[in-house]
Order: sequence, then structure tokens, then C-alpha cells
Amino acid sequence: MKKLLLAVFIIVLSVHILRNPIQAGEVDILIDKLVEKGVLSQEDAKEILTEVKEEARKEREQVVQETKQALEKDGSIILAEIPEWIRNTTFKGDFRVRYEFKNRHSKPDRHRGRYRLRLGFVTEITDNVHVGFGLATGGSNPRSTNQTMTDSFDTPDIRLDYAYASYTPWPWMTLIGGKMKNPLWKPTNFLWDSDIRPEGVSVLFNHTVGSNLNLFLNTGFWIIDERSGDENDPVMFVAQPGYKLKIGDSAYLKNAVSFYQFDNVKGTTLDHSSESNTLRRFKGGLKHDYDAYNIIAELGIKNPFDIVPFFAVFGEYVNNRTVSGDDDGNLIGCRFGHKKVKRKNQWQVKVMYRRLERDAWLDIFPDADVYDGETNVKGYKATFGYGLLDNVILAFNYYYTRRISGRSLSEDKFQLDFNFKF
Repeated sequence: MKKLLLAVFIIVLSVHILRNPIQAGEVDILIDKLVEKGVLSQEDAKEILTEVKEEARKEREQVVQETKQALEKDGSIILAEIPEWIRNTTFKGDFRVRYEFKNRHSKPDRHRGRYRLRLGFVTEITDNVHVGFGLATGGSNPRSTNQTMTDSFDTPDIRLDYAYASYTPWPWMTLIGGKMKNPLWKPTNFLWDSDIRPEGVSVLFNHTVGSNLNLFLNTGFWIIDERSGDENDPVMFVAQPGYKLKIGDSAYLKNAVSFYQFDNVKGTTLDHSSESNTLRRFKGGLKHDYDAYNIIAELGIKNPFDIVPFFAVFGEYVNNRTVSGDDDGNLIGCRFGHKKVKRKNQWQVKVMYRRLERDAWLDIFPDADVYDGETNVKGYKATFGYGLLDNVILAFNYYYTRRISGRSLSEDKFQLDFNFKF
């Protein structure tokens, strides 16, 4: 009879603990009280505690095992609770910390710390419709997402970097509308700072011929400014036909020509100008138009040497067809090492020389790191990148530039970057 009562007591207490979990110390207190009242002996109390704890342990293990089996069998148990648009969204971003030193003749040296954070999202609406948007640090300057360490630990802004929708009705054509990443092929930032996000519409064409030739055509109608009191808004059109030709198994040649037409730019004053284009003497505003063509070429070779996995030489030429004098620019350079630095111990060296005359190109577009984005500038750039870890890259950038005409003020700039990609 005693053993029967003891078994019943263990079962009741176990059910109570499983339905209403209590701490082990509370169970001990309850058993001690029963011993104190003479309901249980010390031996019975010890047996009850051992049995109850063992049953509780088995029950927890069973719940965990059943949950694991359910998840392995059908992961949609959890995914079904997540909205479909989130499941169809990809995320990526990067964070960069930079030290920068700049010395320009006749001006004080400048030392500054800078950082940049960017987050990007692309959502698949259907198989051929996507929406993308990005957020980034920085101010309103379209040529910089850098944030300078300044203003007594001021809290900086996060701004909209880009926002677009794309539609691919056929594999060979894509339409893009909104504020987008620059769809033009450009191996360098010679004419376009990498932070600039054009606004308007673009249509991209792509066609493969055989196994060695790819043909492409990138086009865009982009709005530079909108003025409520003037119907003649500054806009631009661009068409970039090109090709990429595989040469054997280890080399390629890529070539493109970009044709630019600007409307309602002459005579206007544009935001974010670096004030290096020629202006009208008395009325102000730009003196010239900037319809131009740009020729780009790159030749790449895999494993040219035992210690060099990739080598490429590239060049660009631009000419403003609407003016004579101070109307062209050119760039030549090479890069060697790994084609891209992403993984630990990968490396790349890049060296280039550029020369961009005063009215060869609109001064709202060139790389802001090269003499503050001005035209009428020539000089050199050298970079070295090394993968400290996977997706953690150390980079050194050195610029030596000077003005082509006028006061020949030279500038040295050094940047040390730590890049984290995710």
C-alpha cells in the first residue's frame, strides 16, 4: 500500500511540474515540508526527488527531439510565418573606416578620419520584376557617402542612396526606373564618381553570340535638375554600345563607346559643381554645352605569371564635341594581382595616369577623390588592396595631381582604408 501511494504521489507531482514548471529548489522545499510533517521518510523523499527529476528530464528531451524532427521535415513551419516579400529579399552592405591625409600647395595640411556605411536590399516581386533600394551615410553631395569624424560627436544622417524598379521581359533586355546604380560599363572613376546614382530611366540590352562574344547596349535618359519656373530642365541622354570578346581560355578584350547628349545645360548653374568648367563672363552659368563621346577598352589575361593570377591594361578617351580647345581627356592604367579582392590573402595593385581638360566633361561628375572632383587636372593614382580576412580588406590609395593650366597647385593625398563587406 505504501509503495502504491508513493507511486501515485510521484506521478501527480511530475504532472504538476511539467504543467506548471517550478525551480528545483522549490521542489526540495516541498519534499522537506512533507518529511517534516511525517508524511514521508527521508528515504522516500530521496526516491521521489530522483524519480521526478528523471521524468522531467526525459520529457524535455522528447520535446526538443520532436521539434528538431519537425523542422528537418518541413522548414516551412517557420518560413510560413515570414511574409513572402521578406523571403524574396536579399541583403548586402559594407562598412569602411578611413584615415586621410591631404597636402595641397599653399594650403595647410589636412588630417581627417572618415567612415562609410551602406546597406542594400533587392526584393523579387516576380521572376522578372525587382525592386531595389539602398541606404548610406553622408550628406546631400552625390559624389560622397563618406562621413567625416567632426562636430563634437554629432549624430550623422542616413540617407536614401538609391531606389529603383527593374523589369526584364526577355533575358536580353532590362528596363530600370528611379534612382539607380550607374548601369554604364566603366573600369575606372575617370568620368563618373562611383557614388553617383543617376535618376531617370535606363534600358539595357545584352546578347551572346556563340561562346566567345557578348554584345551589349546600355542607354539612359537621366534628369539632372527640375525647375518649377522653367520648362527647359537640364537632362542628358546616353547610349553605350560595346562588346566583350573571349580570347582563348585565359584572355578577353572589352570595348565600348559612350555617346552623351546634354540638353539645357549651357547657360545654367548646376548643383554640386566643382567650379572648374568655363563660365560666361558676365551672365554666369556654363559657357559651353557638353555633348561628348567616350571610348573605353580593357584587355585582361589570367595567370600571366606564376605569382600573378590576373593582369589587365585599360584606357579611356573623352572629347567634348561642342567646343574647341580644352576639350578632351585621357586615362591609361593597369592592374594586377587577383581580379577582385574578397578573400583572405588575395591582393591587387592598380596604377593609372589621367588628364582631364577644363571643358572636356561636366565638373559635377568626376571622382571627388581626385583634386576634389575638378576638371583641368592631371596626375597619378596608385592603390594596393589586401585581404586580411574573408571580406575584410586593407587598402592604401595615393594620389598625386595638379592643375593643367592656371596656378599649377599640386596635391598629395593618402588614404588608409579598412573595408568590411557583408
